[in-house]
Amino acid sequence: MSRKWFIFLALCAIGAIVAYRMAGLKFNWPLFFSTIRHIHWGWLAASIVITILTFVFRAFRWQVLIGPIKHIDIGSLFTTTLMGFTSIFLLGRAGELVRPLWLARREKVSVSASFATIIIERFIDSMMLIGLFSIALLTVSVSSESASTLMAMKSAAWYIVAFSAGAIVFFFFFRTHVDLVASFIPFPKIAAQVKHFGHGLAFLQDGRRFAGVLLHSVVLWMLIALQAWLAMRAVNIDMPLAATTLVMVGAAIGSVAQIPGIGGGFQAGFAFCMTTFFRFPPETAISAAEVAFLSANLSTAAVTIPFMMKQGLTFKEIRNSIRTAQPESI
Repeated sequence: MSRKWFIFLALCAIGAIVAYRMAGLKFNWPLFFSTIRHIHWGWLAASIVITILTFVFRAFRWQVLIGPIKHIDIGSLFTTTLMGFTSIFLLGRAGELVRPLWLARREKVSVSASFATIIIERFIDSMMLIGLFSIALLTVSVSSESASTLMAMKSAAWYIVAFSAGAIVFFFFFRTHVDLVASFIPFPKIAAQVKHFGHGLAFLQDGRRFAGVLLHSVVLWMLIALQAWLAMRAVNIDMPLAATTLVMVGAAIGSVAQIPGIGGGFQAGFAFCMTTFFRFPPETAISAAEVAFLSANLSTAAVTIPFMMKQGLTFKEIRNSIRTAQPESI
């Protein structure tokens, strides 16, 4: 960790302590630590195994997405996916850039095309997440006091679905007319990048590939929901799978804002749903959120680092290679 980050995190910690004291809040520390002390390690191990399995399915889905551009070995996609998500954990949302840029450098494919596959992937993931949220709403009973909050989440969910679906339709037409769009751009380099971006959307014109991407996405998000349920069981919280999915949606929304190596948004969204919808004590909700966050991310980092060591890579090297990456390779 750099000195600047250390100072920033130290100031955040001091600020949180001061705010906590000024607000006069009472936090039940024994209850917080009790949840952690009574972790069921068998359930936690199962949750970690499923976490790693989700990255396998992400790699297979990515192989289908990028297939029209170049056939890439699943092992390469798996290790790149691991590095990408570990970078998000360690670098915050800036780590999103690692996966497409490193793949472009490693496999000699277009940077723009690589980014196109990631963008589409994120829109599809948003739709899958909201789909799980919709299923949870049909089967989960929440506290009556949280009805207004749930209605607000429903409204936001519809906006996310509409935006994601509209974006995919837009990219489909963009891919169909990419040469025409590029012909109106007077700057050759920008026009070339636009064409490369369009090439990354080639799978949209292949019905079988698009169906394959959707199928992989459905299985992936079923595994993510299972992983979240197992993480709940690990801290002795016996909630139905659908209820766990509702908490997972809140955590996913919160994770948009992350402090490198610490999280913050994930835990806030996770704890908010547990306390608001299911009336769990804040101490239990926060400790469960921490266990879920750290078990998933630290296990991912633990698997990633040996792969990187085997290939002689460091995060510093990856960062430097990304800074010096060429705009396009093909």
